[in-house]
Amino acid sequence: MTIDDSTIDIHLTKLVDWLVDRRHCSKDWNQRSVAIRAKIQQAILDMPEHDEIKRLLGSSYLDYFCCLKIIEILKETEKESKNMFGMYSSQRMKDWKTIISNYEKNSVYLVESSQILQRNVAFEIPALKKQINKCQQIRDECHSRHAELDKTIHEIDKQYLQLCQEMSIKGDHVQKELIQRIELLPNICNELANDETSLIQLLKSTVEFYLEFMKHFHSTTKSSNEEYLPILNYLIQYGNTTVYQWKTGGHIPVSIERPALNYKFAETTESNDVESNLILGLDDEDLTTSIQGIEVKQTVEQSDVIDFDIEPEIDWSAIDTVPELLDPALSSNGNNPNSIPDALREAATNGANHSIDDGIARGNDALTLLENRQTYISFIHELHRIQSFLKQRLNEYHVNETILMTFIMQNAPSFIQKINENDLKTFLKNIDSIFTFISQRQLDRLFSMRDSYKFVDRLINSFQQKKISIERNRLQQKELQEKASNSSKEEQDLKEKLNLLISYTKQLKEQVAKEISVKKCQNRRINIMGEINTL
Repeated sequence: MTIDDSTIDIHLTKLVDWLVDRRHCSKDWNQRSVAIRAKIQQAILDMPEHDEIKRLLGSSYLDYFCCLKIIEILKETEKESKNMFGMYSSQRMKDWKTIISNYEKNSVYLVESSQILQRNVAFEIPALKKQINKCQQIRDECHSRHAELDKTIHEIDKQYLQLCQEMSIKGDHVQKELIQRIELLPNICNELANDETSLIQLLKSTVEFYLEFMKHFHSTTKSSNEEYLPILNYLIQYGNTTVYQWKTGGHIPVSIERPALNYKFAETTESNDVESNLILGLDDEDLTTSIQGIEVKQTVEQSDVIDFDIEPEIDWSAIDTVPELLDPALSSNGNNPNSIPDALREAATNGANHSIDDGIARGNDALTLLENRQTYISFIHELHRIQSFLKQRLNEYHVNETILMTFIMQNAPSFIQKINENDLKTFLKNIDSIFTFISQRQLDRLFSMRDSYKFVDRLINSFQQKKISIERNRLQQKELQEKASNSSKEEQDLKEKLNLLISYTKQLKEQVAKEISVKKCQNRRINIMGEINTL
């Protein structure tokens, strides 16, 4: 007989059917197995303290071969109950011997063990592998998401630093630093005009050229008393003085009562989205808005609802100083202004005299020309006007050699004729440097911050939102780290469990093959084939 003739190949999926069909086991083995399992559950309730027994009871399944090991352990722990005939009087030993006897009857243990092999290979081991793969997937997703959050945090932090850089603050205490920025507004304005080497002082030659040019070529468009570029002229001559001093023709105030900086945004909880037009210098008890010499007063007790039965308190007395508005037939004779803006300015000056007779600069008049929003806007308009003039003059300079331009410029003053292309470019460069200074120091934004607490609220909220986003992302990162750590720990436990199950399955396969060979097939070699051999 050859080796192949002595080997019996049995596929694992057909092992149970093979045992039942060849009547090595009875067909009712399942019912018998259930009864045996019930006895095992009852027997394990009364077990001695032993490490090996604890390990066996902690295994996934107590099969026939585990029961044999328990019997061997009980022989040591229950040896005192052994009588002279070699029998044990211990109930524990009796229960487990009964279990072994029931297993061996009709070879129930063989078919049950075969079923355990099939279940482990077909279901238990693949399920553990699937769980391990799921844990690995969760861990990888956590790491990938963690890396994405790192990029998001870096991007938001970069935006936060950029926003801090734009606002010229460090970002440690945003609200406090923004207040400090607003308080630096007077110093920034003085830096622009008060020094002899300041940027505005560099415009002296530019303004002189503009005035000479306008007086020579456009002498009929304005009266002899009208002043070109009044704000720029005043700033060059006197510096950045108070509005009071500018309105009163250079009278220095006895004292200056600057408006208090009331930062309501620090504690406001209003839900009204309609922002009142709060201009710096207005008193909370008596809100007065002065526009071109017309004063509109409103007390805090007045309702926001418009009452058409009540006439607003408007001071029309200043209109008496505007002759052209009352009688268009009046002509310019050098004593009266000939334009509405100039008339309004004179009216504003005359109207202001009623409130500054005491020599004290109050409210908006206590601010400097560049701090006051209205005079600052006029200053910007004058800069744009002279900039446009210089650009046009520079374009005309290239046609200076034509007969027409030569004829026109012959009658011009020598000061105008001496200005060449390089001078014009220098003038434009000086004006551009002022706009650059205003842009870098963010004067427009500082004015908005000073005059509107809700604007500052929005700035603070933008900083807070970025901080909150960073903290939220970091919290998500922490949760992802915990999830990845738990997943790795679970994966490690599952791998240990899988290794034990594979080891147990391989061992059970050898035991079943040996039992079938010895007790059923006359020691012929049993080869159990199938997926079990690839574990």
